[in-house]
Amino acid sequence: MTDALTAPFALPFPAGLLPILLLAGWNVFVLGLFAVDKIAARRRTWRVPERKLISCIVLFGSGGALIGQRLFRHKTRKPPFTWLIPTMLILHTFVVATGVALVAFTQNS
Repeated sequence: MTDALTAPFALPFPAGLLPILLLAGWNVFVLGLFAVDKIAARRRTWRVPERKLISCIVLFGSGGALIGQRLFRHKTRKPPFTWLIPTMLILHTFVVATGVALVAFTQNS
């Protein structure tokens, strides 16, 4: 009976991959925001607000932001972005590594 209830909600991949896929998808979204903002800057049209970019970086989008910054040469000299992206990347890497270690530790004990 339990299988009939959970069958519609079955994932096509192992459930442990869900956080990784969500994190990767979020970072692709942040990369896209950097691309959209760079295009808008060149065209001198509406820009993505810096507050929104910063919020996305802090909310685990530092990897996508770093790639976007380097790939599009965008926000490379703006003070909050020069230190915020590397700092958040280090912090996010630590948090994710700690989470992975905790999951691995609890599964082995």
